[in-house]
Amino acid sequence: MKRLTYLIIGCLLLMFTQAAAQVSFVFLPEVQGRTMDGLFQARIAGPASQRMVASLRITVTAAKEGQVVTIKTKPFEVKPGVNPLPPGLIAGAGINFGNGKIAAVVRQSGFFTEGDYEYCFELVDENGHSGESLAMQCFDYYLQPFSPLILTSPADEDAICDKRPSLYWQPLLPAVPGMQYRLILTELKQGQAKAEALRYNFPVINQQYINMPMLFFPPSARALEEGHEYVWQVTAYRGDMILVNSEMWSFKVKCEDSAKPVTPESFRDIKDLEKGNFYVARGKVMFALQNIYAKTTLQYHITGITDPKKAIKKLPEVKLEHGNNHVVIDISENRAFVDGYYYQLTVKLPDGEEKQLRFLYKSETE
Repeated sequence: MKRLTYLIIGCLLLMFTQAAAQVSFVFLPEVQGRTMDGLFQARIAGPASQRMVASLRITVTAAKEGQVVTIKTKPFEVKPGVNPLPPGLIAGAGINFGNGKIAAVVRQSGFFTEGDYEYCFELVDENGHSGESLAMQCFDYYLQPFSPLILTSPADEDAICDKRPSLYWQPLLPAVPGMQYRLILTELKQGQAKAEALRYNFPVINQQYINMPMLFFPPSARALEEGHEYVWQVTAYRGDMILVNSEMWSFKVKCEDSAKPVTPESFRDIKDLEKGNFYVARGKVMFALQNIYAKTTLQYHITGITDPKKAIKKLPEVKLEHGNNHVVIDISENRAFVDGYYYQLTVKLPDGEEKQLRFLYKSETE
């Protein structure tokens, strides 16, 4: 009889061990580890042929200060296969924050700051209130904040003549494997807010699955109309999770003044341009600078950002006069420049100070 009892207990322990071994967690710390809500987007891969009732314990620790937050959910059913966590599970969960600075920020904002984190997920058996651990899995990740998703061209509130323009923006950093972009462009009617237009107006472009920080105007989309104003926004996402949204920029299609001559007002000081992100150079790089010294030759060079290995040679010589200079560097005939590629101009000013200007090259014929 004892031998039978031991056999039954052994079989139960084996079944429990096999069930625990079959449970794992699907969690992407580079995406889901950025916010408190993101932690609840983890999935549980349950045993192949067994249902169970369990609770989830999530512990996040930071290398610099230890425990950041511990979360214990209410019991829920884990079915065979991959299980998303039940909606609203965070609402009834017990949440305990640590005492450090990172924990204070997470408590107030719901966002994790930059740092080295360990995310541990533990499934706790709630069948008969045993409280035993069914499975535990930890993920280590150094979390860096995303750079802003910044639009570059067409510029905000610009007037352009191109009725099928290409659209450009800065890539999101750090890069996330599997990340893609979505772009929405729609007409902005008079008196309408940008957010309202993007949400309710029928889009001219609603393109998903974009892998590069640019979009050529889709051939299937109707051309933009002269005299109309448009608004556009880009979203970076991975799977069903939005990573970040860009600002909403608007521009008008206006062709009457497209051939207006270049005037001194067309030039911006290089010190102002340096503070921006990407300047759009349509065949020429133009800027203003002040030379308080005698006449001299401008010292500058250009390097590639999109293709750093590509050498940029045979740049035109630029003479500087004493006083205010309106500099035009004509690169339209230089075959080293590729339409839609990013470059960096480094200028050594007459006083020895260096200024760097990043620009997006677009051909004049576009």
